[in-house]
Amino acid sequence: MITINVIENKICGSYGDTPFAVQYTEEIYASMMAIADEVNSVTTIDDYNLIISAFAELCVVDYTKTVESKCSHVHVNPSTGEFFLKNEGVVSSIPMPKALVDRLYESIDKGVPTEPLIKMWTRWLRNPVLATKSKDERGVEFSSKFFNFVNMMYVHPKLKEQLMDEEGLSESIAEERATMYQMKITREGLLNGYKVSTEVMHKYDTESGDIVDRYARTFDPNTGEISGAGLPEKVEDRLFQPGIMGTRGDAFYCEGDNGFTSPGHFIKVGCTHRLASWDQVNTNDDQSCVKGLHFGGLKYISFYSGEIHNIFVDPMHIGAVPCDVDGAIRCKQYFVHSSLSGVNGSIYHSSTYAEQTDAEWELMRAEAVLIKLQNKASIDKEVAELNAL
Repeated sequence: MITINVIENKICGSYGDTPFAVQYTEEIYASMMAIADEVNSVTTIDDYNLIISAFAELCVVDYTKTVESKCSHVHVNPSTGEFFLKNEGVVSSIPMPKALVDRLYESIDKGVPTEPLIKMWTRWLRNPVLATKSKDERGVEFSSKFFNFVNMMYVHPKLKEQLMDEEGLSESIAEERATMYQMKITREGLLNGYKVSTEVMHKYDTESGDIVDRYARTFDPNTGEISGAGLPEKVEDRLFQPGIMGTRGDAFYCEGDNGFTSPGHFIKVGCTHRLASWDQVNTNDDQSCVKGLHFGGLKYISFYSGEIHNIFVDPMHIGAVPCDVDGAIRCKQYFVHSSLSGVNGSIYHSSTYAEQTDAEWELMRAEAVLIKLQNKASIDKEVAELNAL
């Protein structure tokens, strides 16, 4: 017996005792229906088994061919089955980790665009720390941990409760619908993660040096109760510090229209935050709570109290992934584009920050090419001298 159902963009069902699910196309669906009609007219077991075998062939999905057809920038090595980035006829030497390949499969199955994943992998290959770890044969593990981190899932407790209370869903169904990826990926391949901070509510009197309130609170004239915290209308005008490190660790730049000219320990919405060099980032994946800028996913920030910021991170700025289950990542740079603690005065697009990091990459690439050319010139000279002896 053959049963066929179409659910969203998939053809699902069973043939005999074997279940199946394949991507919907009119051609495959028509072929399956024709065979299903034919099986109802057979009179012998041999004919039945022959028809079932023909149907089973329609249920086999060659994902390698599917990925290559859906993703023009992916090359699959036919000998090893490994996936590589391909651009303008050049194939990368670093294979994609299983976590990324699985995500590509999932995206294709759900009809979700794969371009953000490919762009994220491209940005990851620009990472100078990856290049260093690859020379020490640690690049594959580093890449795997990073994409395991990207694929971390999280059951949002408030959404689960809302689905159960307001829509009457069972706990299991509500939990399934409230399960999401902890880390978002922008169209440009940037990570959209989270940062926990503490708001700086004091400042120093410029004449006396005394600590005073940063914001002027207002009080009810009749009761004396606080009627307003005096917070600025725009969150860009508020000042924050890293929630865990505070003023400890290396000072970092906070650059933007509302930023600072010198390094410090301050976070502001609308600014790029960066360390001066990779020497200030501990790139050992086996060590936690060490130097570097930190950010995490939804589960990680749920462990801490404070103000939550939404940030963009270019994968080329990631230095270490100590925990790819629910921990934080250490990086050299990130951009704070909004905060749950207040309302933005401006909109900060991921495309704008991507253009900024792309420009940085162009300089890095030009410098790397120049070094290679200089090394080649030096080697050519040594070869010429040897040939002349």
